[in-house]
Amino acid sequence: MGIEKNEQKRVTKIIRSSPSKKVANKPKYVQSKLVIGSKDVNKLIKCTKCGMTYSNQSNTDTLAHTKFHDLHLKGRKWSNNWGQDVHITSDLTAGLSVTPSLSQDDYIPDTAKIVMVRPNHTAEVNATLEIMTMVNNELSAPHDENSFWSKNKNAGKAFVYVKNGRAVGVITMEILEKNRGRWMIYKNKAIIQKARPQFILGISRIWVCKSERLQGIATKLVNAARQNTIFGEVVDKRFVSWSQPSDNGGKMALKYNSVKHGSGEILIPCYI
Repeated sequence: MGIEKNEQKRVTKIIRSSPSKKVANKPKYVQSKLVIGSKDVNKLIKCTKCGMTYSNQSNTDTLAHTKFHDLHLKGRKWSNNWGQDVHITSDLTAGLSVTPSLSQDDYIPDTAKIVMVRPNHTAEVNATLEIMTMVNNELSAPHDENSFWSKNKNAGKAFVYVKNGRAVGVITMEILEKNRGRWMIYKNKAIIQKARPQFILGISRIWVCKSERLQGIATKLVNAARQNTIFGEVVDKRFVSWSQPSDNGGKMALKYNSVKHGSGEILIPCYI
């Protein structure tokens, strides 16, 4: 009996010490990614001031945001050699026998000027197009209307409001062909399809950087553009129309040259 017990213990020990052919609950190996620092490394953030969404962990994104932020809030740096200076003269409104003096809407301080972008000057054209790209992104507007003024001298003009060495406002004014004019009901933005008013100029885009808004710059740009787009002609504000006005643009149009219809509706001159 003693020998059998010893033999049984020896066999049991051998079995326990022998490697198992199949190990239960063997850990599975998965490929891992080393993350140093915040676990939100890939999380996008949105700038509350300029509205751009970007990753602050990406050098490319960070540089793009810095450039966009500066442009959106302060305007683009502008060379003093770019553009042809234009001036706002007394508004020669039809029907007036006495030329009025310059109003506050026409006064430009010594630290600022309005220039017309010259299509044959590549640097200023490219700088303006850079601004227009940002403007269209901000307005969710199509980009295929950016450069009409730089390709055909009879298509229209672009004007820039420059203040302290920065382009803080821009307007692109289109010379319209016949039958493009429409009336828009201000209340609901509905277009009156049957009416075909004949407008001469159309405001394709108008923009002022955030830090310079509510100072009358947009109005000054419109006044300068309607006096300088067609050589030798001052276009009355009644013949200026608007393209795709945003909420702010609609408010400006309401104040600038809206009309009241016999029905009581307020109409905005626009074009397609």
